[in-house]
Amino acid sequence: MVFREIKLALGLILFLLISTSGISQTASAIFESDEAFQLTINNIQQQNGYSKSAIIYKLSGDRPYNVKISFKDYTIFVQKNIYIIDEGLAHIYSVSQKALQLKKVVPSASYIQPENQLAMVFQENANFSLDTIQPDTINTKDTTYIVPFASYYKLKDYSGRIGCPFPIKEEQKNELRGVMITENLEESKLEKVKAAILDMDSACVLIDQINELTLLFEYEETRLDFTKFMIPYTFDIDNYERLYPLFNFDNSKDELKALFIQKD
Repeated sequence: MVFREIKLALGLILFLLISTSGISQTASAIFESDEAFQLTINNIQQQNGYSKSAIIYKLSGDRPYNVKISFKDYTIFVQKNIYIIDEGLAHIYSVSQKALQLKKVVPSASYIQPENQLAMVFQENANFSLDTIQPDTINTKDTTYIVPFASYYKLKDYSGRIGCPFPIKEEQKNELRGVMITENLEESKLEKVKAAILDMDSACVLIDQINELTLLFEYEETRLDFTKFMIPYTFDIDNYERLYPLFNFDNSKDELKALFIQKD
């Protein structure tokens, strides 16, 4: 899918779930690698030291950035102009010694930051100090819910929280079913469907669709694993109670409920 098609599909994001001073209504870029690297953007070094995973906040949408990535144990580096599509989007890149590649673009609100990821505000001035952000200062939450998309699918009789703008179509859900039913082993089935969802440009799934897919798993542990994995890709977040009949044990339901509540 071309960038402008992605832009139209995702819609205009009205706000980020990131509310430190100076971080709002902007884009972010995530860089992930198997090797420790250091980022330079527009000839300005962005970090002290090296990391294998980093997120840069406060990038402006609809503009290019020149990114240079140096590796800790090698003199080689990669350099490339990246294009930030729009504000309110998280752009996820894979990094290797040979290339810097865009993997996918997702709404920032649906991106869950790993605990070990280095977080930084984009440095435009070489005189700024290179300070990283503590994760607990980034995810300050507002008690007032605002739909985070200017345009989004309208689900009949639903007025709760929305995690992504446009759910997948029935044929896409059936493709996921096809991936699952061709696998006999539970672990393989889970692995394959997760990979298929991660390969989507903008995965967004209704609770009823998640319910249907989860029924293809036999064991409660696998069902819980899958439903937890789907939380960042769920459209109608507050319909999570419809998943309760999938589970026999109250602790599974409680664990699921806690994670959906945290999605706010």
